[in-house]
Amino acid sequence: MRVPIPIVLLLVLAVVWGVWWKNTRHMDFMTPPSAAKLALVREKIESSFPQSDPMADAISVPSAAPEPDEAPAEEPKPPLDLGDLTKPLILKNYAEIAPQGSAHMIELAAALEGKGEFQRALLAWERVIDLTKPDDSQAAMAISAIKRLRPTLPDWNAKPEATIKISLHAGTGKKLAKTLTPILESAARDLELASSGLIKVKATVTAGKTSIAAKGPVPVALWLAGSDPKSASTDVLSFTVDSPDTLREDILKTVFLLVRSQLGRTGIYTPPSSLADKENPQDALNSRVTRLCWSEFATALNLPPKKGE
Repeated sequence: MRVPIPIVLLLVLAVVWGVWWKNTRHMDFMTPPSAAKLALVREKIESSFPQSDPMADAISVPSAAPEPDEAPAEEPKPPLDLGDLTKPLILKNYAEIAPQGSAHMIELAAALEGKGEFQRALLAWERVIDLTKPDDSQAAMAISAIKRLRPTLPDWNAKPEATIKISLHAGTGKKLAKTLTPILESAARDLELASSGLIKVKATVTAGKTSIAAKGPVPVALWLAGSDPKSASTDVLSFTVDSPDTLREDILKTVFLLVRSQLGRTGIYTPPSSLADKENPQDALNSRVTRLCWSEFATALNLPPKKGE
């Protein structure tokens, strides 16, 4: 038996209405809930959510990290005192500030060179190597500057009457004496150039009375002394000559050793460092023995010898 459609519709509506009425007849849909009820509902809902670690707010600007403590500002370095640039130059210029050390003297020399005071700069560079105790790099820097400046400046002394006279002595056998004489005289001129005109060197060769064998190296004794026979002299150093071709170089090497030894005895001046292998001894005499040291060396040789010498 079929139920008519209108009756089915009425029955469906009746069931829906009955269920709704049964479950909502005690509810008030018109009155808004109180604040306490809303708070209770909110708390109930929040407690049902899973708890997690709080996340940083991606929108908020992060707080700035604390700035590290700033280092105290360094006090400005006082300007370098170049001294009175109008004063006449003397060989001992800047000797009074040598106790301040090699680094200070190098700074002064470079500053003077930068201002175009080349003669004063050369004196300051010379003080680095003769009156301070430079390390290897400081000494190399000063010697390089001396080699650069010396050829561009006139000789310190251009007056022959103002030179300090010394003698370069060589003793050898008759066999070599004739060959040695012009070479020793040439070496004497080399020393005068190395001193920037401060010294005048007389070369003297003394031939031994005893004849030396024709074969084998020939010995040569070398020393320097003042102009007077009674004046002081250096030690005597000897070398042997295998060939006249090396004689001039042998003489200059020996003279460098004699000057170096004599300066070391003063206790005032820093003696030049030893010659390097294959180093040109003329270059060493020009750049590593300062003009002040040449003057002091020659002056000391013209003093009477000390008692016991």
